[in-house]
Amino acid sequence: MKYKLMRLLFYGAVGAAIFIFSAQMATAQTRQPSHADKISLYEGPQTCRACHESAVKDVAASLHYQQAAEPKFLLTGKG
Repeated sequence: MKYKLMRLLFYGAVGAAIFIFSAQMATAQTRQPSHADKISLYEGPQTCRACHESAVKDVAASLHYQQAAEPKFLLTGKG
């Protein structure tokens, strides 16, 4: 009985350590550099264009970005 309890505590501690380590790694990998020192006023995509031209083009071409208007890339049945 004593060994079962010790084994349970050991594996519980190992499991908790793995969980905490993996959570910290996931957080560290998703952090983005701050732009606070580069941007004083956000004015839409043109604010990002100077450094991120290809990303701005990719976002502008996406259907998600175009959902406010009629999407260019869907068949609408017109014409």
